[in-house]
Amino acid sequence: MPLRDSAAKLSDDFSNQLEYPGFLRGALAWRGSVTPRILPGVFAVACYTLVLALIDAHFYKLPELAVTPFEYTGAVLGLVLVFRTNAGHERWWEARKLWGGVVNQSRNLLLMIWHYGPDDRQWRDDMNKWIVAFAFVLKESLRHQKKLDDLKQILSETELTELRHARHMPMLVASKIAALLEQARSRHCLDVIVFSQFEEQRGLLIDHLGGCERILKTPMPLVYAIKTRRFILIYLLLLPFSLIGEAGMVSAFVAGLVAYPLLSLDRIGLELQNPFSEQNLSHLPLGMICEGIKSNAAILADCQSSD
Repeated sequence: MPLRDSAAKLSDDFSNQLEYPGFLRGALAWRGSVTPRILPGVFAVACYTLVLALIDAHFYKLPELAVTPFEYTGAVLGLVLVFRTNAGHERWWEARKLWGGVVNQSRNLLLMIWHYGPDDRQWRDDMNKWIVAFAFVLKESLRHQKKLDDLKQILSETELTELRHARHMPMLVASKIAALLEQARSRHCLDVIVFSQFEEQRGLLIDHLGGCERILKTPMPLVYAIKTRRFILIYLLLLPFSLIGEAGMVSAFVAGLVAYPLLSLDRIGLELQNPFSEQNLSHLPLGMICEGIKSNAAILADCQSSD
């Protein structure tokens, strides 16, 4: 399995993982943590500090800096990183609420087509499959992919090919749904009130699509990310000069301990910025959400078939 696919599979295992019930198990957890991704940086800081300590001990006495400025600066840096992390979590949570809306509107439309729609089995089946398809193509669009294998059971090969060649798959599916609604209205199978209710639910799907694309296409301001990381870099580069005089060789270990939470918080903020990407830890479990919509549609279709 390619390394990229392995990483995606690993992160997918922890995309919606609950916290471990035990404190020690959670504190020592490796998989699903940002630790493997920031360890090279922590190791680099420790090695850098060790080299400076060796130079100071055996070759040239390095200048010493007072610890007090780093204590104040560290507090400010912590606030900056907390803001970055909170901003990332806000994006993650907004994305989850938008996908909750996709689920709700899909369920509303599914219930409406089977109970308020035309008494036309073909029309209902067509609406049913395109509502399900909307969730799946939205997932693929947000991940910049066109993996439509999950739709092979409900869409024909011609329809799948049309989707793969579409410039914007969710809009194509939304257009299919709108065309079916117009078809029912023009045949006088839907009265004006029911048609407007259908259109309202379809419009909300488009609103949720726009909200997800807003998160995807609007990353954290680059100027903020650059300044935050530059602040961390300067802090970690100068910190050893305040440690070597007191701790000697042990300063490498201390610098690593300081670097670990700083780099971790920075990485967490980065991981949460794009809640849709499979490459990011704790990404939204979009596959599971889509399968839930697909299951709801199958249940309703089976219920109507048995009546």
